[in-house]
Amino acid sequence: MAGLSRILRNHFVAGLFVLVPIVLTAEALQWLFISVDRLARPLAEVLVGRPIPGLGFLLTLAIVFLTGLFFSRGPLRRLLEGLEGLVASVPLVGTVYGTTKKVLAGFGGPEPGSAFRAFVFARLRGRTTPGFLMSRFTLRQGDGVATPLCAVYVPTNHLYVGDVVVLPPEDVLETDLSVEDGVSLILSAGASMPVVVTEQRARGEAPSTVP
Repeated sequence: MAGLSRILRNHFVAGLFVLVPIVLTAEALQWLFISVDRLARPLAEVLVGRPIPGLGFLLTLAIVFLTGLFFSRGPLRRLLEGLEGLVASVPLVGTVYGTTKKVLAGFGGPEPGSAFRAFVFARLRGRTTPGFLMSRFTLRQGDGVATPLCAVYVPTNHLYVGDVVVLPPEDVLETDLSVEDGVSLILSAGASMPVVVTEQRARGEAPSTVP
């Protein structure tokens, strides 16, 4: 029963990963269509003397297509990145926007290109907290010493707001829980934590002890 419950929960969370972006996209397109259609109707009446059925829909498709075309490269892409940087500099708004964007990029699990690589336990000062491994990198110091580090996203308010902490690999405990398991654990405030969680470590690496 425990295994069946875990499978059902994982499929439920996986369903959310699929549906949430679809619903958000549909809502955004609906809002855009209504806004464009309100402008297209009087414009058509001025230009041709009558409403043109489907004009708002066609203009909506054209706006979405042209936005992707022009803002995916060149000067407009740099302009968009500049606007994102401006938003990111606004207190609170920038934090929510940047974190939400990164978290949404993590939906879909640890496939190539997704933000969340693995669900981990991060050992911080005085506590061990659940989080998501985002990346591994090497810090090359001024004296030439290279230090391997990990960037871990630690949710602080459900899933969409959190902190990014940088830790040495020995303080990042990878587990046998999937990213979907981790999301479920965070959203349930820890209630879905399995009775036994097994650490996943590289071959030959000594096991870590969680304080």
